[in-house]
Amino acid sequence: MSKATQAVRNKRRRPIFFKRKGFWMGVLVLLVVIGVAGWMVADRMLEPYRQRAMEYDLSLVDKVEVPSVILGHDGGEVGRVFVQNRSVIGIDQVPERFISALRAGEDKRFYKHHGVDYFGIARAAIDWLQAGKAVSGASTITQQLARGAYDLQADCKRRGETSIERKIIEAFLAQRIETVYSKPEILEYYLNRIYFGSGFYGIRSASLGYFGKEPEALTDAECATIVGLIKNPSGLSPLNDIEACRVARNMVIARMMNLDMIRPAEAARMRAAPIALNPKPLQRGTSHLYERIATEIRSLLGEDALAQGGYTIRTSIDSTVQHAAEEKLEEMLRQAENHSGYQHPKRGTGDPKKWLQGGVFMVDQRSGGVIAHVGGRDYADVPFDVIELGRSPMGTAFFPFVYAAALERGLTPASKVDDEAMDNRAVMVGGREGILGEWGMEVSNPRYEGSVTLRRALESSKVAATVRVANQVGLDHVRSTSAGFALPVAEAELLPRLAVGWEPVSLKDLVRAYTAFADGGRLGPSQLWYVESIRDAQGSIRYERSVPHAVGETAVSQATAFQVHSILQGGMTRGSAQGVLDELVEKPFHGACKTGTTHDFSDVWTVGYNANVTCGVWMGFLNSGEPIYEGAFGRDLAMPVWTDAMNQAARNYGGRGIPQPASVVEVEICRVSGDRVTPYCYEQVEDPVTGAIRSRPAGIREFFRKGTENLPFCPVHSGSVAEDPSRGVLDMTALAVIDASPVRPKKPALLGDDPFHSIQMTEDDIPQIRVRRERTNVLDSFDLEDGLREMSLPRPGRLEIAPE
Repeated sequence: MSKATQAVRNKRRRPIFFKRKGFWMGVLVLLVVIGVAGWMVADRMLEPYRQRAMEYDLSLVDKVEVPSVILGHDGGEVGRVFVQNRSVIGIDQVPERFISALRAGEDKRFYKHHGVDYFGIARAAIDWLQAGKAVSGASTITQQLARGAYDLQADCKRRGETSIERKIIEAFLAQRIETVYSKPEILEYYLNRIYFGSGFYGIRSASLGYFGKEPEALTDAECATIVGLIKNPSGLSPLNDIEACRVARNMVIARMMNLDMIRPAEAARMRAAPIALNPKPLQRGTSHLYERIATEIRSLLGEDALAQGGYTIRTSIDSTVQHAAEEKLEEMLRQAENHSGYQHPKRGTGDPKKWLQGGVFMVDQRSGGVIAHVGGRDYADVPFDVIELGRSPMGTAFFPFVYAAALERGLTPASKVDDEAMDNRAVMVGGREGILGEWGMEVSNPRYEGSVTLRRALESSKVAATVRVANQVGLDHVRSTSAGFALPVAEAELLPRLAVGWEPVSLKDLVRAYTAFADGGRLGPSQLWYVESIRDAQGSIRYERSVPHAVGETAVSQATAFQVHSILQGGMTRGSAQGVLDELVEKPFHGACKTGTTHDFSDVWTVGYNANVTCGVWMGFLNSGEPIYEGAFGRDLAMPVWTDAMNQAARNYGGRGIPQPASVVEVEICRVSGDRVTPYCYEQVEDPVTGAIRSRPAGIREFFRKGTENLPFCPVHSGSVAEDPSRGVLDMTALAVIDASPVRPKKPALLGDDPFHSIQMTEDDIPQIRVRRERTNVLDSFDLEDGLREMSLPRPGRLEIAPE
């Protein structure tokens, strides 16, 4: 055989390269080298993300609530909104069937991996390559917990990191969590945190919110329903789209069957079960104010946006006014409870619904922004908001609207009305007979004054006089005028009790009605608001309100509004609200207020305003009709709260005056008669401290609608001496009252006895009496420029006593 042939044969016997000895060993070594090199490169590239994952505090993984901060208009913190419809429960209160459904729907290898499911990642990658897009997720329950507990999406967005970078950090953080917490602990934290749509956070909240039962009582189908919501809580919520919810539930059931968690027959039964909703959601344990703000945010951004938390919410609320109102209200409520006549359960005892309640409401009457909202004592005790939902009789706080009706009908503040006792059968309040009480004067011993002006009647809140005013102008006119102030009295019965504030209204309605007296007869905006702006956790503006000056509808004329305002101001000086000006820090105070009390002392009010804000205070019981205590007046209980709130508002909302309209003229009249003042108009008054009687000018500046100011001169203090023809003597009662107090001698003028009456009056000792020249039509044509002349009277003759 030739050498060439032998060489060819030897070459054919040689094994191919991949069957040669050492080939695969070389390949293995090469792969190891490449793998190690790749791992080292990847490890070096991933190190920054691993370090980022180390920045998070693992002790916070179970902190489930991210508050939204509420700031007042002044920048002070009013409070924080928490997602309160969440109730944290232990994992032992979650049934195993729910855990099975959760594993099938979200993480079937939960008990096998250590935070990251690499098989799940490979499956998701294959699905992505086949479909050309992401069709399945690979996040484990632990990764979802990490993402939610630390809001990784927002954090990475703020740092400018991509979604892939966020996933890497999420994986490292999940591995850290797995080294610190056990699997049951991770499940517990996850199930208490996860959002299930429709405002329900955590398994217990979702269980009660959708099915009205505790998690332990959930059926297999209900467990699968709740788990199916996790992928898209808002879109799949059965309260939003029950058919989409059914599809998601059936997908979870199919996965449970594929994992041999349930049998096919059981899966068919679960798929056939209806989604029977029975919502009994948890109540939010916040405050009345927070609920109003949260309600407005929901209307602006939606429930799911509110649920994200982390917002900075700037509101119209003034934090100093809000806190002052809350503190003073509680102080005065406790003071009422400690009164000797209080016969009801005090706070902390008995049924909370029977405790004495109160509310404070202040608004910017131009913009409609709410400055203070105290809807009750404590939301945790009684979530009922007395501002939004409460309705109570107005009592004497209704009186300004009666007098507004009278002034609109052509009466003036100087018009006269009888202030005399009235039989209660003419009014029938409280089902009592006898004399109608005078509770409106806010004193324990009110006095009737005979005939008084409308100003005096309203300033002193005289009940019988007010009823007479209402009857004079017509109850139908009183009702229609009050309805023009947006008070809900349009359907009220035309009975005299209407005049004494029998009809119930809300604190919000009454506050808005009073805004008309501060703004020329125009009501404040009907749409009130709380939220000025909303910024999310990244500082981006999600909402910003434009606040133009809102012009409300007209309730009464400018003249009537100003006249009532002027009378209410007088009530603060010499009427039922006397003394409040001393407590107000705004000097001078350009506004006014009115106290209010019901006939049975069950409700007390104070409502008032300045040129910028209107504030109302109410105290009473949720079930009205029982007295707080006998003699509980608005000036004693509600007025101190109103005063504190207005004092706190003075810094930012005070200072501006309420202008007199051109349709009103000012005239000086006699306070006693209501007619044009004369130089002789004085009145005797008692000093409330010393009890001494003194004289003071009776003149007062009064405001009249143009055309109604032409009045006769005062007939009471005319300064004339009239002859009484029946007796043939001079009637001295019409003489002017001089502005001097009587001089009372401290000791006898004569030392010793004077048995012979030796002291005689001489002609020089006879007093000179000045009398006015005789004129015709003396009352209607009083000439203030007339001069006076002296006239000497002859000395009287000796007094002789005829014998019997």
